[in-house]
Amino acid sequence: MWLLIRSSALVLTALLASTGGVAEEPAAAASDAGGTGAAVFASHCAVCHGPQAAGIPGSFPSLHEQIVAFSKIPQGRDYLVMVVTTGLMGNLKAGGVAYNGVMPAQSGLSEAEIAAVLSYLASELGAKESGAVVLSAGDVADARARHPDKSPQATRALRPASDP
Repeated sequence: MWLLIRSSALVLTALLASTGGVAEEPAAAASDAGGTGAAVFASHCAVCHGPQAAGIPGSFPSLHEQIVAFSKIPQGRDYLVMVVTTGLMGNLKAGGVAYNGVMPAQSGLSEAEIAAVLSYLASELGAKESGAVVLSAGDVADARARHPDKSPQATRALRPASDP
């Protein structure tokens, strides 16, 4: 397995060197974000929200409807970025179910990892290729810059009024 990983890294390095480090096409970037997004989800989110992001009613909300719906609007994308960045606490209604809990900030994630996991969730766990919103690390940085108050309470105020 180690040999396969090392060989893949060498091939990628050679490919980048031969192309002069040219940026990927959007489709290639989106598929890479799906792989990275799935890995970030599995290691940081699935423990509470479940392996299929279905949540646990009353304890942890499903991420399906709300991520897909919120990712389609600028205010919703900012909210999602800030939830991952700052965490969230208190009463929340999602999908008609009330929650009162805490989501810890995922402060150890890079902007690229946040973009990848939100894009992965917005694509319905990689099931929907076209029409899904793909966020970039720059989108995450821009959202963070627009919202300098990094408290969970300030993030809560960003939540769009709709309850997907």
